[in-house]
Amino acid sequence: MKEHKLNVFLFLWGSIISLACFYSSMTVLPLYVDQMGGTEFDTGQQLIIYYFASILMRFYFGPLTDRKGRKIPLLIGAFVFATSSLLFMICDNVWTVTLARIYHAIGLATFFSSGGSLIVDLAPANRVGIYIAFFRLTFVVALLTGPTLAMAVINAYSFSHWFVISFLMGMLSLLLVALVKTPPQTREQNLEPSSLKVFFLVLKQKAAFQVLYGIALVSLVYGVLLSFCALFITQNSSITNPGLYFTCFSIAAIGGNLASGFLSDRFGRPEVVWPAVMLLGLGAGMLFFLPRFSALLFISSIAAGLGYSGGMASLAAWLVEVTNKDHRGTVLALQESVIDLSIGVASFIFGAMSGFFGMGYSFVITGLLAFVLAMAKFLPFCSFGQALHHK
Repeated sequence: MKEHKLNVFLFLWGSIISLACFYSSMTVLPLYVDQMGGTEFDTGQQLIIYYFASILMRFYFGPLTDRKGRKIPLLIGAFVFATSSLLFMICDNVWTVTLARIYHAIGLATFFSSGGSLIVDLAPANRVGIYIAFFRLTFVVALLTGPTLAMAVINAYSFSHWFVISFLMGMLSLLLVALVKTPPQTREQNLEPSSLKVFFLVLKQKAAFQVLYGIALVSLVYGVLLSFCALFITQNSSITNPGLYFTCFSIAAIGGNLASGFLSDRFGRPEVVWPAVMLLGLGAGMLFFLPRFSALLFISSIAAGLGYSGGMASLAAWLVEVTNKDHRGTVLALQESVIDLSIGVASFIFGAMSGFFGMGYSFVITGLLAFVLAMAKFLPFCSFGQALHHK
């Protein structure tokens, strides 16, 4: 029992540190590219390459997790998240940063999915839900601390100082993960196939397609906020540490996770998901007014944090409910690919839009799009929409 608790403790802390490196890089690199003379379009271009690379790599590393166990991909991911910082530090132009981000994508393709698999392996049969909740909490803690710490170091010293600190943090994470003793793979796990046919079977299910649509919509707005919010705040306000946005976002996300679980169990998944996405859209759209009202940083971040966490938590539960339990592993892998693809495409389009309209108007367009598309889905479930339908 003590060894089991130690394994879980080491893994969760290793995850927090690695994910803090990941989230800080997502906040810092747009600013780093801007300092090099790059544009919002350059940032969007990098991100779509980054996420497409991770999706392609997952076709290799996903089956590797089943064949060789969870630990090898986890170690690869932790190592890549650590050493990427050193590559970023020696980059001297936009294109070298792009190449470094392709290497960085290996961490995204390995750590997230293998980490989710390992926590299930470590969990007792009757406590899988609780263990997954703890693992998801590491994402919130990492987002809460990583970007804020990174911006504090950069403002006080330089980007190079942060990249060195991020490297040291990554190596600490690598050590913690290396100390984790993983359960032995069973024969069934080692022989488990990874078939594209199952992906197509899932996509043919109308109920699953609707949930994946919601996941894509949430990821679209989240990717825009994660990739461009810090740059917008730095360029258009007097706020010196844009990482505060993600601090408030993460604190709100904790409450959103807890509330959405209770509410969606009681009232239904769609009745919670679509209002949450609408709230996320409102939070993003509010950023347009940030240059005039600095206090909107807190209002926008809280609304976006509640909307993102409430929507994604309910969508995850909804997806598990509407799909065959025998395909659950493939479903979760497909979910990760939808998230990556949506963030990459949204970041590229947002970067292109910003070149024409500016980031402020681009935030309004993104937020309004999410709000309207979510409202169209929500109306059939609300009393007003049902009344119109009967008329």
